[in-house]
Amino acid sequence: MIKIKIHPLFVLYTIILVIQNQFIYLLSSLVCIAIHELSHARMAYYRGYYLDTVNLMPYGAMLSGKDEFNGKDGFLIAVAGPLSNIILCICLLASWWIFPTVYSYTKIIFDASIALAFFNLLPIFPLDGARILLSVAKHPQKTIVALKVIGLIISGLFAIAFLVSIFYSTNLNLGIMSAVLYVSTNNASEKEAYKQICNNCLYIKRIDVPIKKITLIIHQDIKIIRLLKHVSAESETTFEIVNDDLKKIKTLSENELKAIATTANLHTPIKEFLYP
Repeated sequence: MIKIKIHPLFVLYTIILVIQNQFIYLLSSLVCIAIHELSHARMAYYRGYYLDTVNLMPYGAMLSGKDEFNGKDGFLIAVAGPLSNIILCICLLASWWIFPTVYSYTKIIFDASIALAFFNLLPIFPLDGARILLSVAKHPQKTIVALKVIGLIISGLFAIAFLVSIFYSTNLNLGIMSAVLYVSTNNASEKEAYKQICNNCLYIKRIDVPIKKITLIIHQDIKIIRLLKHVSAESETTFEIVNDDLKKIKTLSENELKAIATTANLHTPIKEFLYP
């Protein structure tokens, strides 16, 4: 069953649209968001993945699941959402040519769909544009840094536009988008960086040198990020987690550490993930 999570700012955004008598635009946006996210989900399904959580955000929604996808799969899944909105717009344009009378009824859907498509193509985390670029990047770490800078710049531009609007006709949507993009850019960029660290360090081993087997004794209060620093391409590390009495609590392999690191804050003590 798909879980639905609602971001507090999505509720605020909805209230603002209703107050501004944009209820029809809100409904049109929800339809376009549903098409957008369904396209992500179907493409993920065709590529062998299962997305089980929908997070409703002011700029649309985010689908997530337990599986990770990179490269070609990541590109196809990311591009499916905006592409579906663009196809919808093309179909609406064709319908106007064949049946001109439907223009007045569908123009608002066209506006919502094209806005959602191009907004999500912005190179900002966690929007689709950033994920598309990252999926084809030759240097993921450098790309993440660049995307974070771009995201902060665009967030700042939204903030400036909001401040300017105060002197004319205050546009609260710009302020909300600025705040959401600023927070999302920082959080999502950090999470993607964690994934890249894990993918690059834990799986890629050098085959032109001997691989050392290392066993490290780690206190349960040590943070996850410090464990990752002991993983390299030239060794295979096993971590024995101990308590204050140096009694072994659990043994972690590199793969088990990766599973933890890609879903958690790296500044969390490892003990938080040792007990069911």
